Amino acid sequence: MAESASAAEEDPMDKVSLTYFVDFVLKSGTPKLTGVREYKERKDELSTDFYRPIREAIVEMHKSGLPASTLSDVARAQDDEKRQKHYPLVVAGYRAFLAEGPMNFFEPPRAGLSLGALEIDVNPELGLVISGKPHLIKLYFRSEPLTPRRTAVILALLSRGLCEGHPEYVPAVLDVRNGKLHTSANTSSRIDILLRGEAAAFAAMYGSV
Repeated sequence: MAESASAAEEDPMDKVSLTYFVDFVLKSGTPKLTGVREYKERKDELSTDFYRPIREAIVEMHKSGLPASTLSDVARAQDDEKRQKHYPLVVAGYRAFLAEGPMNFFEPPRAGLSLGALEIDVNPELGLVISGKPHLIKLYFRSEPLTPRRTAVILALLSRGLCEGHPEYVPAVLDVRNGKLHTSANTSSRIDILLRGEAAAFAAMYGSV
C-alpha cells in the first residue's frame, strides 16, 4: 500500500483539457480505458495539435484587428498535405461566420473545473461580443459532424466552469467548418450527473493503468 501511495504522489494527475475530457465522455467500453492509458503514458505528445496554427491565427486576427485574409495566408503557408486539404475548409467556414455581423473581441476567462478528483481546464479560445452579449466560444474544427451530444457536453462544461455566477456570459460552441454557432443558457441536471460520473471513472482508470 505504501508503494502504491508513493507512486501516486510521484505521478499526480494533471489538469485535463476540456476537449480531451469530452472525447472520453463520448467514448464507450474499452476505448475509454485506452484513452486514459494513452493520456497517462503520452502526456507530452498530446500537446501536438493539428489545428493549432489556424486556431492561433483566428485568435490573433481578432485580438489585433487583422483582416480575415490573414487566415487564408496561414492556410496557404502550410507544408503538411493534410493541413493543405483541411485548412481552406476551416477558413471558408470561419469567414462565413464572420459575415453574420459585427463582433468585438475580449480576452476570455479561463478556469479549472473540479469534478471530484479530476480537474478540467475550461479554456474557450474566443471571447466575442455578439448582438451586445459576451460569448465564450469553444472552436470545433474537426471534419466529423458536431453532434448534439458533444455540443451539450461542451456547453455544460463551459457553463459550470465559467458562467455560473456570471449570467452575462453566453457559453457557445462554433462549428467552424459550417460557420454555425451553438449556444445555451441552461444545461440539464442530468448532464451534470453524467459529467461527475465520467470524471470519477476517468480518475479511477487513471489510478489503475
